[in-house]
Amino acid sequence: MLRKEKQWSSLAFMLMTLLLFMILGGRLFYLQIVKGDYYRGLSSQNHIRVITKPAPRGLISDRNGVVLADSRPSFIVTAVPSEFDSANTGQVASLLGIPEEALSSILDQASSVPHKPVVLQASMSVDDVSSIAEYIYRIPGVLIDVAPQRRYHRPEEFCHIIGYVGLSDDPESYRGEITGRTGIEFNLNEVLRGSPGLHREVVDAMGRVVEEYRGTGSDEPLPGTNVIITIDAELQRTALEQLEKTALPGAVVIVNYVNGDILCAVSSPTFDPNMFSRGISQDEWDALIQNTANPLYCRAWTASYPPASTFKIVTAYWLLAEGLISENTMPAPCYGSLILGDTEFGCWTAHGRLNIISALARSCDVFFYRTAQLGSLDELAEYAEFFGLGSRLTEIFADERSGLVPDSDYLNSTYGPGGWGLGNLLNVSIGQGELLSTPLQMAAMTGVIASRGQMPLPRLVLQGEQREPFFPPKACDDTAFDVVTEGMLQVIESRRGTLHTVFSDFPWDFWGKTGTAECSGEDHAIIVGFTREPEPVVICVFIEHGGHGGVIAGPVARDILLSYFEGSD
Repeated sequence: MLRKEKQWSSLAFMLMTLLLFMILGGRLFYLQIVKGDYYRGLSSQNHIRVITKPAPRGLISDRNGVVLADSRPSFIVTAVPSEFDSANTGQVASLLGIPEEALSSILDQASSVPHKPVVLQASMSVDDVSSIAEYIYRIPGVLIDVAPQRRYHRPEEFCHIIGYVGLSDDPESYRGEITGRTGIEFNLNEVLRGSPGLHREVVDAMGRVVEEYRGTGSDEPLPGTNVIITIDAELQRTALEQLEKTALPGAVVIVNYVNGDILCAVSSPTFDPNMFSRGISQDEWDALIQNTANPLYCRAWTASYPPASTFKIVTAYWLLAEGLISENTMPAPCYGSLILGDTEFGCWTAHGRLNIISALARSCDVFFYRTAQLGSLDELAEYAEFFGLGSRLTEIFADERSGLVPDSDYLNSTYGPGGWGLGNLLNVSIGQGELLSTPLQMAAMTGVIASRGQMPLPRLVLQGEQREPFFPPKACDDTAFDVVTEGMLQVIESRRGTLHTVFSDFPWDFWGKTGTAECSGEDHAIIVGFTREPEPVVICVFIEHGGHGGVIAGPVARDILLSYFEGSD
């Protein structure tokens, strides 16, 4: 009895298995034989299209929340090379208003990745795209989509700081990807760029969407991270307005010397970075690069100049800190020049006998020619480096120059051993000769005096980390700070001070120093200085070929600070 039951169970299992195979076989017969032609037609005509969705870049805002850069939606026209019929090249080029040869070149370059859309034209308005939208369903492989376009709200004021974007040339990027080219857009590109998304859809041979892809669907793009910078947008605007009134190229840098925040960093002339985000024309590009004033060049931290007499605050500090002179030292009088060998080292006027405070106030070159000979070039170079000269001060400006602090090694390599001498030290002591610095470095140099060695490295992006002073504690000398600070105060308060007339009616105490940098043509005009109230800031104004520092750079600095302090009350 038991044996018969087992036989019946085996037979039932076999029958069920046979039935399942018959069902599967019938289904396969139906799909492959009965409906084979239908599905073969679909498979030959339909395929999955993968479209990259660009991510909006992160916002860039000033310290007070003013949005300086964001993204707005714009139309783009793309083409999928594998779906595009080259017979339509002329028609599409005409509709887009571009040369047929240019369109053919774009498609040829994209043919190595035939299933990925390539951008034919970007940053299009509704009116721009309407002409081709009318024909889109008659032209296989051409698509219209919406993509974020970078927009700069205060373009001229922030063109050098924020920079601009352009098409990426990285072989790992997707076609049409936007990347930062200069400024913050470049240096913080990985933070700002976000992550692109992917959209999948089933299209027919004409490139028309048949249905949404039923597998893994769309991956939405992730916007980039927002960035807040230390700049005060209103102060930046004021500084540029005052600088442009001179009608000369130049730069203004203002830094809070307590926390190192860069509050203003303006370079003039300027340009509109929106030209690059929408696609700069050849005429626009030619106008920029042929402009002799070079608006693309940032004079705030890329240009290196002789700091001229503003450097005397470093020379004075070195002489005092090393005990080479005291506050009461009065070398031989200044008669308008000093003769060294066969060379006459001139001063801008005859000053008579001075101490260090009066020498700073009246900017006497001969005083420093005489006293600098008490030390060595290498000692002075070491102190110059303590003050931030000769090296980059930030990591955020990729094009920041380090300037140059000459020492004996540098002069030996440049002129050969014995090819230089005491005259080089005399020139460097008054900020001339081989010495070069950026306006940002001149501001930091002044900040060391203002903070008595406690100023941290300048920063442009707001962050919460604590930073240490860059001036070595071992080099701090209270007496030297006191004397140099008094000398800078007398630049304003002394009747013979080089800024007495300009700042005589300034409502707050100001400690300053002027400079006139020798160059081919008219000299450069410089002023550096600092305030303690209403805010602890240092300022550097540099005006190319502006003449005497106190005459043209001084009023610019005064008017900027007046507007800033009165507006913040």
